[in-house]
Amino acid sequence: MKSRLNKELSQILILVLLLFPGFVLADIAVLIHGYHSSGNSWRYNGIIHVLTNNGWNDAGHYTPGHGNIGFPGYTLSNSGKHVVTVELPSESPMEVQADLLGLYLNEMSKKFPQQKIHLVGHSAGGVVARLALVRNYSNLNNESDNFIPIVQLITIASPHRGSPVAEIVKKASNSPVGLVAPLIGLDEINRAERLYKQMSREKENHFLFWLNRQPHPPIRYTSIVRANSSLFGGDYLVPSYSQDMTYVPAIGNQSQLLLTPGDHNLKYADGFLLMTLLP
Repeated sequence: MKSRLNKELSQILILVLLLFPGFVLADIAVLIHGYHSSGNSWRYNGIIHVLTNNGWNDAGHYTPGHGNIGFPGYTLSNSGKHVVTVELPSESPMEVQADLLGLYLNEMSKKFPQQKIHLVGHSAGGVVARLALVRNYSNLNNESDNFIPIVQLITIASPHRGSPVAEIVKKASNSPVGLVAPLIGLDEINRAERLYKQMSREKENHFLFWLNRQPHPPIRYTSIVRANSSLFGGDYLVPSYSQDMTYVPAIGNQSQLLLTPGDHNLKYADGFLLMTLLP
């Protein structure tokens, strides 16, 4: 009886958060980095600077084993708008990264229950965010007490339907190249072999095929997609169609699409895009 009541209350909470976005007091944007990167990439590229100049408090950086490392002047609270970065083991499989992200989100949610959480993921970080989101939604359906009020997902150049480059590197790790890779400073292609497999183009019985067909919550989705590759630039790592969540069967036309110029990397201009998408 109690678990049934908890489920009903959680469902009401989702409706309140979606239909009345000003109902609760605070928002927190969680910025999630991609492969071969770190949480500080959001700082190096000036995106945090743009957000803090436009009303968002820099509430620090979450790291494994150390929790939240605050930055001067700000901490998380149950009022205002806050942005945090997180540190993930970017060469690890998706499940490992999503587990750690889930721990961070649980800590935020337990300490600051009046916060609405907005996930923003770059590259593979967008897929990690989506896996964490799906798991969180299943907590609601399974009558778990660990449901987190996530209300939005924004991804930037994320390989939702995979990357042909990941396939090539995966094949290389299973070839003689994998044997000599540690000798030439490329041993990461062996360490991240499972991740490359997961990020390969979507095929039946593969990770992305499974994820793309899992129930996703009815929240706001936005795909920031780099324009098609050309002679003068573009994203050569992830095809533009793969970055678009409208091609994810479980999301479809729930996702808004924003086309942007540039290569795969984070850009200072991405900060201004986020300002138009976050509350």
